[in-house]
Amino acid sequence: MLLYTTFCFEASHSLAAPIGQPQVHGHSYWARVWVESAAQAITPLPGLETEARRVAALLDHQHLNDLMEAQPTMEALVEFIKARWQGPALQRVQVWRESLGCGVEWSALSVR
Repeated sequence: MLLYTTFCFEASHSLAAPIGQPQVHGHSYWARVWVESAAQAITPLPGLETEARRVAALLDHQHLNDLMEAQPTMEALVEFIKARWQGPALQRVQVWRESLGCGVEWSALSVR
């Protein structure tokens, strides 16, 4: 089984051409992270939620260009979350912009 939690953060960024807008602008981002769980085991939910809040606080109301070496795309946000995650082992990570109806997902299954 996979257990997940979802969090939201607001952040600004600019993207060099040809990726996107070079002007500073902001978005509401959503992220969802999954960890393994089992019906018979003690749930990792408290640790999952605590770690998600910690990672969200790293991103919320920040200028992403100041946090990342790479262009601050949704793909780069997934990598940022994975690199700073200190909770239970991640199995999937999604980042999306609800207003656009698009996003990106990484899965441990896709790299096996």
